[in-house]
Amino acid sequence: MNLMNQSFFSMAVCVAICSVLLFSGQQRVRTAAPPPQRQAAPPKPAVSPASPKSSVEEMPSLLWLPEDIQFPEMPPGASRTVTLFGDPKSDGLYVTRTLIPKGAQTIPHTHSDSRTVTVLSGICYYGRGEEFDENRTIPMPPGSFFTEPAGTPHFIWAKEGDVIVQTTAIGPSGTQIVPAKKTNPVQGRQ
Repeated sequence: MNLMNQSFFSMAVCVAICSVLLFSGQQRVRTAAPPPQRQAAPPKPAVSPASPKSSVEEMPSLLWLPEDIQFPEMPPGASRTVTLFGDPKSDGLYVTRTLIPKGAQTIPHTHSDSRTVTVLSGICYYGRGEEFDENRTIPMPPGSFFTEPAGTPHFIWAKEGDVIVQTTAIGPSGTQIVPAKKTNPVQGRQ
């Protein structure tokens, strides 16, 4: 076989293999089980797995579309958090979603658990430190991901519009406000 025939033969074999894979994949799609039934968002946070040692088989099956997720009513300007999975106050995995209204700032605080955070919408201005400082914030657009290690002072600002973030961690969780630094009235006098 010359080089041209070998190339043609190799290409024909590749096309045949790809066709088999493609059509067998379509067959699997057609015979796949129907999608899980959609559940309406519960009025209370979902129940967490039995313990952090729970197996995958024990995890409840949840399916929430965006319109199913309702943030609780809070005073104007206050952040609103809904628990999507687990219970932040208990042992085990939990997932929360928080809506921070335009202009709202969190005061510097820490958490007892390490967390991962994904910005879902808006631009989240995130900063670390024991005092709020807008110059130390980093604009995090939708799709951004960051961590909040346990005990690390940080703050958030929804400077330009509403922000929605999703937090995932292992509870129990807690929030501690960083005490404001006291200034000495004598400092600065000469």
